[in-house]
Amino acid sequence: MQKALKIIKIDLLALLAIPLLLLATFFKLLAKAFEKITIFLGLALVAIVIIVLLSTATTPKNIGELIIGFLLISVCIGIIMLFVGWGFALISGLAIAAWNIIISVFDTLYELTYNWYLSLFTSCEADYKILSLNGKTVPNAIACIFYTILKGLSWLITTIVSLSYGIAGVFSFGLVLLTLLDLNKNVKDAFGLNVFQYMSMSPLHSVIFGILIYLIMIGVIIIGVMALASEWYEWGQELKMTGQEISNEITDLVKSELKMATGSSEEVAQNLTYLQKLEEHLGGLEALGQEVTSVLEQKDSPLLRSYWGIYMRNLDPLVEECSAKKSMDVGRFKQLIPQIQLLDKQRDDVQKLADKLKAELLNPTGASVFFAGCNSLEKLEKRYKALCKTYHPDMAEGDTETFQKMQAEYKVLKASMMPQGNVQTK
Repeated sequence: MQKALKIIKIDLLALLAIPLLLLATFFKLLAKAFEKITIFLGLALVAIVIIVLLSTATTPKNIGELIIGFLLISVCIGIIMLFVGWGFALISGLAIAAWNIIISVFDTLYELTYNWYLSLFTSCEADYKILSLNGKTVPNAIACIFYTILKGLSWLITTIVSLSYGIAGVFSFGLVLLTLLDLNKNVKDAFGLNVFQYMSMSPLHSVIFGILIYLIMIGVIIIGVMALASEWYEWGQELKMTGQEISNEITDLVKSELKMATGSSEEVAQNLTYLQKLEEHLGGLEALGQEVTSVLEQKDSPLLRSYWGIYMRNLDPLVEECSAKKSMDVGRFKQLIPQIQLLDKQRDDVQKLADKLKAELLNPTGASVFFAGCNSLEKLEKRYKALCKTYHPDMAEGDTETFQKMQAEYKVLKASMMPQGNVQTK
């Protein structure tokens, strides 16, 4: 009966955790997409130009018209990209703030849903470990089917985002192949010829015009797909980041030397505070990185990896731009201030989560029924012997069911407290 209730509990919690994991993934992917918003805006405008030109222009009748048409398309695209860049430069402070707010909202939603998911998953995992003490791995996995699905789904998401570049490449190749096959089919249905035969019978300038339009349109789609893939790939790398990778990243960054932007003495004084903040982040980076690495080596946490990745991805370009190797004016530095201010929150997020995980490592029995406060193997053994004298069925006040629960919890905690586990044994 107790086993059946535990299986039901595991499956119910896992069933609640599955949509939370999917929602967290959705919010994270949206946040990543918004980080490439300038690219998508430019691509969207280029696509609009192509559509307008195709709807108003006919196929060129000679080489002259082809050259004029090509130049017209190039000029329109150039003007659009120029205005996109100019517009963002003009309102860069507002634009950066606006996009940071949007990204922050999606990141916050991701953190909330992912934290809820992790709390449910952790509860499922703890109960499943106790259930698995009987050694019946396959029957338990089938009985706790939703927990099994949840673990598989988590692995699948991490794998997919880690392979974003490869998936985007396959998608791009497939898109080109499918569009060419569809084009060939349409030409064959209309003229009874394959696309190469049709091209050989058409004027050269018309063929070139068609190829250019096709390449521009397919290029817009592929660039957009690869831009998304680059962001999602970064997230995948964050989820799988090793301690050595964290250490290498820090080593490269702390070598940087910062320099104040040039300008009037009054302007420089106003910005000095923020440069000092950036230097503080660099100064404390090694200690924070060692703390994160230490925690991850003992207790894997995709959320902590993600927090660290977000922090480093924002710190790195700021340090690079404020490097002594470059010359920056005060106006440009002012545009970076909102990002420097955001770093404080991101560092605090990393520190708070690392502290929380460390507390769990130091006291894994905080929520224990029988062994609360036993944070060493010695204390655990002492409490176990005392409880055996009370609950063993051979004792006067013994109880078989309670004794079995106590033993199951003892075995799980003892396994976690062995030298290769997560808790000190002394």
